[in-house]
Amino acid sequence: MILRGLMSTDGGGGESELRGGRVLVVDDDERICRQLASGLAHAGYQVVTAHDGATALVQSEDTPPDIAIVDLEMPTSGLDVIRYLKKLHGEAVHIIVMTGHDDEQRRTAAFDAGTNDFVVKPTGLAELKRRVAAALRAQRAYVEVRLGKEAADRRMTYGAEASALLAHDLNNSLAVSLSNLQYLGEELSMDEDQKEAFRSTLRSLRRMSGLVANFVDVARFEDAAVKPTTAPVRVQKLLESVLEINIAASKQGVTMQVDCPEDLESRFDASLVERVLHNLVGNASRYCNQNGKIVLGARTWNDAGSCQVSVTNTGPQIPDSIRNSLFGKYVRGGGGKRGMGLYFCRLVAEAHGGRMDYEAAPEGPSFVLRLPGRA
Repeated sequence: MILRGLMSTDGGGGESELRGGRVLVVDDDERICRQLASGLAHAGYQVVTAHDGATALVQSEDTPPDIAIVDLEMPTSGLDVIRYLKKLHGEAVHIIVMTGHDDEQRRTAAFDAGTNDFVVKPTGLAELKRRVAAALRAQRAYVEVRLGKEAADRRMTYGAEASALLAHDLNNSLAVSLSNLQYLGEELSMDEDQKEAFRSTLRSLRRMSGLVANFVDVARFEDAAVKPTTAPVRVQKLLESVLEINIAASKQGVTMQVDCPEDLESRFDASLVERVLHNLVGNASRYCNQNGKIVLGARTWNDAGSCQVSVTNTGPQIPDSIRNSLFGKYVRGGGGKRGMGLYFCRLVAEAHGGRMDYEAAPEGPSFVLRLPGRA
């Protein structure tokens, strides 16, 4: 007997839970094919047989199997059948080699071709059914994981597209609102209380607009869709503009100052760098100690035309545990909050061919944007 106990109905593997699994049996011995088909069909599997490799390949295209039981010694090499099945179906098909010859060379060749399991004749149907049942459970788990991943990917894609669309619309609306508010501020006469309320609203709107613009541009930077528009910039003038906008929103008692040579000039995208500085100054304002100081500094970096701009505040340093991930996406900052502000700063620096660094200055944390100043 080549196979022992083929008509046993004892699967030993809970086949009733796996009814409907498709099994392809490939063996040039027609008697073995009939016996296997009968025993596996009795256990509830859908069985297709083939007596040569060429027929097996055609049938696997018409009816993709979950499990393939393949004999190695056929006119068309069983190894060729295995390779083709794996090429056509990948990990969606589990292949069990069943052969009457057991040696290291055959095992190595079979597994190299893509075999998942190796059975030596003679074997009992109960044992073979246990292996088929176990393989089918693994295959169904694989399919469930794959389908779950595909569904998660679809949800993530939808979420990203919806978020990008929402952020784009918000960005445009906020830009219009800011422009109108600035116009009204120039045209309307207000008392001091009204002016302060107006300025507070304008600052909040600018901050919200900056956050939304950062969200939009992070995605564009990651897709390499943003190219900085560089031009000569008087650095001191830019720093003073940033200070003017932020000083009114700083904590009571906190002072701000600019430390920059009056004649310092560099080439970079002023609008992007200005948004970086607003991010950094906003963070510095939140973490600066009481009655402390924030300094916007700048100097030449490493050669003429290059520039390094820093924002330093008095107060506690960033904990060592998070410094290496400080400029990552959605990582925790010094105050335990999550965001993408520092990630945006890093992307702007890298888009200019520069870099963004954290330094522990004697007076407190310092964030340094280094720009090469190239055209």
